[in-house]
Amino acid sequence: MATRRLTILWVAAWAVLSTQTSDAQTPSTEDQVATCEAILHGRQESTECARIFPKKGRCCIQYDAERLAKICEKMPTVAGALNCFLEINEAGFRKSDLLPESQPGLADQYAKQWKINSLRICSEEKSAKSAIACANLQKSGIRTVFEQKNTTINGSAVIADPIVSFCRKAFGDYWEGVEQCVRDQRAAKRRMGL
Repeated sequence: MATRRLTILWVAAWAVLSTQTSDAQTPSTEDQVATCEAILHGRQESTECARIFPKKGRCCIQYDAERLAKICEKMPTVAGALNCFLEINEAGFRKSDLLPESQPGLADQYAKQWKINSLRICSEEKSAKSAIACANLQKSGIRTVFEQKNTTINGSAVIADPIVSFCRKAFGDYWEGVEQCVRDQRAAKRRMGL
């Protein structure tokens, strides 16, 4: 009797786990019309969402700039296509290309700057496809400036670190000695519970 219960429990557990595994392996879908309408809510372009976006599409459209570009190109105007692409792709750009950030809010600031630059520069393009390509091109410039700012902030944080300052004074600019000193000092600090 106990063996039979154990077998039944094992089979039930296996069935549940195999179902979860197969779900994890299939790409998830999203209602892209709802995503578009939620992001573009209140804008003129939101009325076109149901016409150009699929009801069920592969998740997550805001992170896939190529797929999003092909869909937004179908907007009736260049400005509409550009707004569609910029507004929906902003979250994907911020969360995938502008991380890690050394200062809270830095990625948001640069994602907003990308939108401003793209609207100013790319709205003069003649076709929706070229306007969206222009906006994608603007990302590389913003990404470069973001990385430079991140490096500057990180460098300032290292210089301001009291352990690094102590070790630099002790070893001068002999970097290997400074690195080992910093490791030793941080380990001592952890051992002391500080």
